Amino acid sequence: MSGRKNVLPPILVSSNHSLAAPFSTSPTVITFLDNCAYQINITTSDSTGTFSVEGSLDYVQATANVTGHWIPLTLGGSTAAPIAAGANDQIIINLNQVPFNALRVSYVAGTAGTGHADIYFMSKMV
Repeated sequence: MSGRKNVLPPILVSSNHSLAAPFSTSPTVITFLDNCAYQINITTSDSTGTFSVEGSLDYVQATANVTGHWIPLTLGGSTAAPIAAGANDQIIINLNQVPFNALRVSYVAGTAGTGHADIYFMSKMV
């Protein structure tokens, strides 16, 4: 008998999103998935701002009136708050043993500039 591992293959959750104003990606439901990662590809020469990952226990995908409450997660590692720093960049955010129903990325613009970001998401079951 072989083991089974649920995998949500890489998906593009935000394409060519402007870094000129704040935004949040659409939620990604991760029920039954434990290890998640976001990859943020930034293209800019002048935009600055801060990204965060937010989790929700009460978000319900199929119910328009249950939009959930979103709480920023405390990220570890060398960069507690991933940033766009006015240059092209790639950011990986690795989340292990995530106990939430759904996740999303939010962005708060510092210097609006002309940049944009593509954001990818992937998750696996332990």
